[in-house]
Amino acid sequence: MSLPINLTKSTLIVLDKLAQDGPMCPQEIASKSGLAMRTVTLALKTLQSGNFCKKVPNLMDMRKPLYHVDHERIMELQRHAEIWRSLANLRVTR
Repeated sequence: MSLPINLTKSTLIVLDKLAQDGPMCPQEIASKSGLAMRTVTLALKTLQSGNFCKKVPNLMDMRKPLYHVDHERIMELQRHAEIWRSLANLRVTR
């Protein structure tokens, strides 16, 4: 039950911002989260590789692509987190 990608704290912050605020360009994510642009870019690449978000052209400004979150994939991540928490609390008695 492991994820194919490494979800760091900054990656989870970016994922949370996209889930809460909707589609945004990397500059918006950086300004709203307080993360450096380099960190946001790396987090978005990581999230794309795990199919947590997808890059869509911004028809208003083609220089600023929008990133949309995959809500079904986030729900799957939350289910796995609940399973991991329950497994961590199990006590094996002899």
